[in-house]
Amino acid sequence: TVNDIYVDPEDRRKLVEKLEKDGICRNFESHCKKKNGTHFSIERTSSMVRNEEGEPVRIEGIIRDTTERKMLEDELRESEKHKRELLDSLQEGVYQSEPEVEGVFTWVNQACAKMFGYKSPEEMIGTTVEDIYVDPEDRRKLVEKLEKEGICRNFESHCKKKNGTLFSIERTSRMMRNEEGEPVRIEGIIRDITERKMLEDELRESEKHKR
Repeated sequence: TVNDIYVDPEDRRKLVEKLEKDGICRNFESHCKKKNGTHFSIERTSSMVRNEEGEPVRIEGIIRDTTERKMLEDELRESEKHKRELLDSLQEGVYQSEPEVEGVFTWVNQACAKMFGYKSPEEMIGTTVEDIYVDPEDRRKLVEKLEKEGICRNFESHCKKKNGTLFSIERTSRMMRNEEGEPVRIEGIIRDITERKMLEDELRESEKHKR
């Protein structure tokens, strides 16, 4: 009985319902069991075959064992989770954004969100990158340099927090491209250099008085 191969027999009902409605079902995933009871994962593409009167006569399809792939996907997700946790533990802001001048933040770590006055990364994701600059022209300059050279180190600019407070940042960014060479995202590290800039200004002022 086909029903008996499923860990959850409800999967068989869902598959048959979809086939009765659409005639075909692609990439249907489910957990199954072997004759000895061992569980594994499958992906199937099935179609409902009907006779000349339109009555269903059989289901036919192709089944792939996706156990290894699912294990790899789980490992990648776990690895990604650890990577995100590591990035969130950093004091420096780490971000990813769309590659266009008007692009938005697609991911930031906790430090980056805090730096710009947001309660969480989720609150900052989706905001327009251009809006963090005191002078939006800085965003255009950065994107132009990245499009030309692929990487931009120690790029300084005056920015503003969510509440409008101004501060200084330094960032190192790079343009990521796909296999066709098209830009897909900008990613980088941001440092708050407000204190350093203030010290530099004080030293310059002190040097000026000495002269």
